[in-house]
Amino acid sequence: MVLAIMLAVLASFLWSITNHTDRFLVNGVDRAASSIKTLMVFSTLIAGIMAATIWLCFNGWQIPSINWPAFTLIFGSAGCYVVASYLYFRALDGNETSRIVVLYQLIPMFSYVLGLIFLHETLNLRQIGGSLIILVAAVIISINFRQKAKTNQRQALLFMLLSCLAFALYYLLFDLAREQSSYDSCAFWYQIGMVIFGLGFIIAPSFRHNFTQAIRRNGKIYVPLNLMNELLNSAAVLMSNYAVIALPLALANVMNGLQPAFTFILGAIGMKLMPKYFEEDLSRPAVIQKLACIVLIGIGIAVIFV
Repeated sequence: MVLAIMLAVLASFLWSITNHTDRFLVNGVDRAASSIKTLMVFSTLIAGIMAATIWLCFNGWQIPSINWPAFTLIFGSAGCYVVASYLYFRALDGNETSRIVVLYQLIPMFSYVLGLIFLHETLNLRQIGGSLIILVAAVIISINFRQKAKTNQRQALLFMLLSCLAFALYYLLFDLAREQSSYDSCAFWYQIGMVIFGLGFIIAPSFRHNFTQAIRRNGKIYVPLNLMNELLNSAAVLMSNYAVIALPLALANVMNGLQPAFTFILGAIGMKLMPKYFEEDLSRPAVIQKLACIVLIGIGIAVIFV
C-alpha cells in the first residue's frame, strides 16, 4: 500500500508539470481551437506509439495476450480517457491552470459512486471524512471571490464536471479489465487503444490539417514540448493505474489532492522566473485562499492515512 501511495503522489507531481505545459500549448502557441486538435493527436497517436514502444522495450518485445472481454473494457477505458482529455483542454482555454486542476478532485466523488455500484468497494468513516475535506477544499480553491462568474468560467466548470466523470469511468473500466486479465496486458493494450483513436483523429480532415499546419509553423515548439509532456503523462498514467490496483478506487483518486498544491507551487515559481509562459494569480487574497485550501487538502490526506 505504501508503494501505491508513493506512486500516486509522484503521478500527481508529474501531472502538475503537464498541466502547465498543456495550458501553454493550448493558449501560448496557436489559436486554441487549432491547438486542441493538435494536442489530441499528440496525446493519442504519438503518446500511444511512444508508450507501447517503451513497454515492449522493457518486456523483451513480447506482445502480451489479452482476452476479448478485457480488450473491450480497455478500449472503452481509452475512449473515456480521450473524451476526458478533450474536455480538459477545452476547460483550460482562457482559464487559470490552478483553478482548473483543483476541479479534478471531483473525480473521487464520481469514482466512489461507480466503485460502490460496480466494484462493491466501501470506505470507512475516517476515509469518507478525509475525502470530504479534500473535496470541500478543491471547491473553495476554484472560486474567485473577487469576480462574478463569467460565461467562460461557467463553461469551464461544466467541461471539468464532464471530464471528471469520464476520468472516473476510465479508472473503473481499467480496473474491471485488469480483473479479466493482467496489469501488464492491460497497460500495453490500453496504449494500442490510444493509437487506434489517434489514427481516427489523423484520418479526420480537420484534425490532420491542424496537425500538419502546426508542425510546419511551430514544429520546434510543439514537437519537443509534446514529446516531453506525453512521456511524463504516460508515466503518470501507468503509476496511477498501478495505484488503483492496491488502493480502493476512490482513495486512489483522492491522492490526486496533492496535484493542486504542486500546480500552484510550480505556477508561482514560473511567474517569478518566466512570467511570459505562466499565468498564476499571485495577489495576496488569491495566495491566501490557495495556500489555505492546500493545507486543508493535507489535513484531509492525514485524516485518511494517519
